[in-house]
Amino acid sequence: MKKRSSTTSGPIPAAQYIRMSTEHQRFSPDNQKAVMAAYAAEHGFEVVATYQDSGKSGLTLKGRPELKRLLSDVLGGSIPFRAILVLDVSRWGRFQDADQSAHYEYMCREAGVPVQYCSEAFANDGGTMASIVKHMKRVMAAEYSRDLSKRVARAQRQQAKLGFKQGGQAVLGVRRQVVDEQGRVRMILRDGQRKALSTDKVVYVQGPASELAQVQRIFRMYVSDELRISEICAQLARQGARQPNGRDWSYATVRHLLRNEIYLGTYVFGRRRNNLGDRKPAPHTDWIRTSVLAPIIEPHIFAAALDRAERTTRRRYSDDQLFDGLRRLLAETGLLTAELVRACHYLPIPEVLVKRFGSVAQAFRLVGYERPAGWRQAAIVERYTQDEALDELRRIYEQEGYLSRRGIDRDSGTPGARYFARRFGSLKAAYELAGVPTTPGAQHVARSDPRRAGPLTGRLRKQSRGRNPDGTLLTDEQFLDHLRRLLLEHGYLTDELIDADLTAPTTWLYRKRFGSLPIAYGRVGFFTSHSAIVQAAFDRRKARDLAQGAENVAIARRVGVAAKAAAAKVVLPSWMPDEPGGA
Repeated sequence: MKKRSSTTSGPIPAAQYIRMSTEHQRFSPDNQKAVMAAYAAEHGFEVVATYQDSGKSGLTLKGRPELKRLLSDVLGGSIPFRAILVLDVSRWGRFQDADQSAHYEYMCREAGVPVQYCSEAFANDGGTMASIVKHMKRVMAAEYSRDLSKRVARAQRQQAKLGFKQGGQAVLGVRRQVVDEQGRVRMILRDGQRKALSTDKVVYVQGPASELAQVQRIFRMYVSDELRISEICAQLARQGARQPNGRDWSYATVRHLLRNEIYLGTYVFGRRRNNLGDRKPAPHTDWIRTSVLAPIIEPHIFAAALDRAERTTRRRYSDDQLFDGLRRLLAETGLLTAELVRACHYLPIPEVLVKRFGSVAQAFRLVGYERPAGWRQAAIVERYTQDEALDELRRIYEQEGYLSRRGIDRDSGTPGARYFARRFGSLKAAYELAGVPTTPGAQHVARSDPRRAGPLTGRLRKQSRGRNPDGTLLTDEQFLDHLRRLLLEHGYLTDELIDADLTAPTTWLYRKRFGSLPIAYGRVGFFTSHSAIVQAAFDRRKARDLAQGAENVAIARRVGVAAKAAAAKVVLPSWMPDEPGGA
């Protein structure tokens, strides 16, 4: 660039952009500023603004906030400078696509703020030779990063094979120890500390006994006690246990601990390829596994934890997998409903379809299935008059002792609570028309003693169900006898089942007496872990949904046949069966 006299029209205001990774001292911010100051004085510029990305890689724009701010200010137009000074092409960026670097420079030039490279041999004046040399410099800067990345990755993998840790903090129960070139121990690194000499190495060693015991306790809670990860986090919080960094345990940290092979004494390196800023998962065959210390967890316990984690991890379905499953279900049943999807073992729950496609009906449309207009409503209206619908509510009330939205939905022979609310305006209105009390407390009391309906609610009602007729408190064995009776009658135990039985104590009283329901369940031979209880409930619901699905299939076929007959103006004979093969 031609030198400009500062005495004629004054210096040109300019901004300087500084970037330094950690590669060489000659690129330190002070050195860059000194070179650009000399360039500015010689060519008639005055530095009025500074944008500095310290310790930032030039591979991408993502991790460089100051370059982002510079481009934003330039494109915004309200800036106090008319040029940008940069040390050289590599400081502007080592982008792997040379056109990306040129694009950002072009944006600035189009906004009237050209980029000047202070230590390059060419003048950035847009000439042919300058453009050719500048492009070569960009390609060379990118190639330098690629070559450096390969050499660093190769060295790291070799060091990992020798058992030396490559960056990162230690997990619970493990410490980082610094050793010199001869393997002599120097010190134990704390969180955030780094080795002082490049010739030193970092190895894994076991941590204090208290942390080892905590790791073993977490594995025991997960494998032996069969607690869920969320329950483990809650129990650790109640005990005041924290991570080595002082933070509370979270689902992600406990899950990572249960899968970390360092507790088998194995250091795993290279799970991801972190070359050139692109963190892609690496194949398992490329992982480096090295035995570095004695196992903290027995191999069979770790294997059991890993097996359970794999079984309980939610499967992620692609859109194609969901569509294939829906087409298979349609071919097997002849129709698609939310109930059939829920009961299907090779499809996720309907809520996944709603989250992915907006609604269950939209997911069905995407596989070419359109439900008959109003088939479900028509089937229900055809089956129930208003008096019959109210009789169903009265029947559930007589059987259960109370009415609730969950209780109505649980009854497989009755439309859902949503149907009653839509037909009668609200569930409360449906209860009133059926002559049933509208509050759960009043329902329980009216069933147990109609003369006491109303005033006996809340804590008094709970306490009355924990006493004998003479007013004395029930013994532990009497509490358990009620559970044994319910288990014998129904084959399972739930909160709703216990609270619905007006002769048994409430679940509140069981928790107060035994500490928790699973403890009481264990005393009568039922499941003692929450996960087993949930799994049993899921199995019951699946069986119920299968039965409901079969009934819906029959209804849908009946409605479909009726719709086709109406379209063809054909009157169905009264003897036509509801199901194929019926008499």
